[in-house]
Order: sequence, then structure tokens, then C-alpha cells
Amino acid sequence: MTEQEMMTLLRKKLDRGMAQYRKEWQQKPASELVELASEIAAVKFVYGELSGSSYSADYMEYLLRFENPLEVVKDQWISEQTVDFSEELTHALWTLWDKGESEAEYTLDPEYAPVSAEEVRITVREFIEAHPNAAFDMMTPGGYVYLTPETAQLLLSGQSVKGNPGSAEFARDVPADELLEQEICTADFSKGAWRILSDHNPEPRQEQGPFERGVTMC
Repeated sequence: MTEQEMMTLLRKKLDRGMAQYRKEWQQKPASELVELASEIAAVKFVYGELSGSSYSADYMEYLLRFENPLEVVKDQWISEQTVDFSEELTHALWTLWDKGESEAEYTLDPEYAPVSAEEVRITVREFIEAHPNAAFDMMTPGGYVYLTPETAQLLLSGQSVKGNPGSAEFARDVPADELLEQEICTADFSKGAWRILSDHNPEPRQEQGPFERGVTMC
């Protein structure tokens, strides 16, 4: 049998196998087809490659041994795709984080997305009110303050919170009015909490409109 004859016969088997797959897919509900998406993609890929390309006589002769060579190659193809891509995904995540270009291409969640607001002064009170379900890891002129969503609401109600200059051994009560009227210098959401740098406002505040949430500058 010549190579051309083998290719013709192989394509007939491939066409028969593809027709059988399509018949099976048409009989399945949409929910099952979703689960079979990867297999369907593999079948179409293998069918297109084997039907549209010429392979060595050894390969074609081997595949002709099978009643359904499409199924045989599809199963082998799928088995070779089951590899660990975790490192590749980690690299993809690093690229997204490092370049930050996606922030200009995709819709951001206003609750967590840093947005430039350099011309607007925002107090700690305003920032907490704008993020009622968030935690806050703050560096203030008087030291470090960590607020859970619950303690942040207590602070808004006028209760003092604990702060320390860098060691829990020297923790002290920080009055609500001392902390709430400080202004946000920088704010960045990371690891489940807003990382905030705040400072006192020595200048009288002017009336301002609605602020944009995110990174601000004192």
C-alpha cells in the first residue's frame, strides 16, 4: 500500500471516528458538554492535525491497526497534557503583579483597587467609613495600629484602640479623635488588609467633594 493510499484510508477512519463523536455529543445535555469541554477540544485538535497533515508511513501504518485511530491519539494527547503547570501559573501571576498593565484593561473593584486621588485629602475616619468590612494595618505618627473590621467600627463609635511603637510590650490606648482625624498618606490593599500610612494634618481642611478611594498623598 502506498503512502497516499494509507493516508486516504486513515482519513476515512478519522472521518468515521469524528462523526461518531459528534453523534454522541449531540445526544448529551448542555451540562455534560461543559464537563467534556477539554475532551471535545482534544478530539477537534487531533482530528484537524491528522486530517490536514502528512505523517510518516510508519505512523500511518501503525494507526491503521486501530478501528478508531482518532480515539487512540486523542487519549494519548490528553494524557500528555496532564502536567503540572503551577510554576507557569506563578510566573503569569508575577507578570500581572509586576507590570500592573491589566489595571488599565480590566474593570477594577472599587472596594480594593488603588485609584489616584492626589488632590484630595482623606481622613482615617472617611477611609474606614468607605471600607466598612475591611481590616487596616496602620503606621501612624504614634506607632502601629491594627484594626479588624469590628475594632474599626468601635473606633468610629468613639472607642479608643490599642497601638504600639513597634513592640506589643509598650502598647497604649490610642484615642479615637487622635486617630480618626489623621490624613491618609498612602493606602494599598495587600494580603487581606489595607496597609495605611497616616499623618497629622497641621493645616485647616477645606470643603471637598466626594473622594476617590485608593492611594493618596499627604
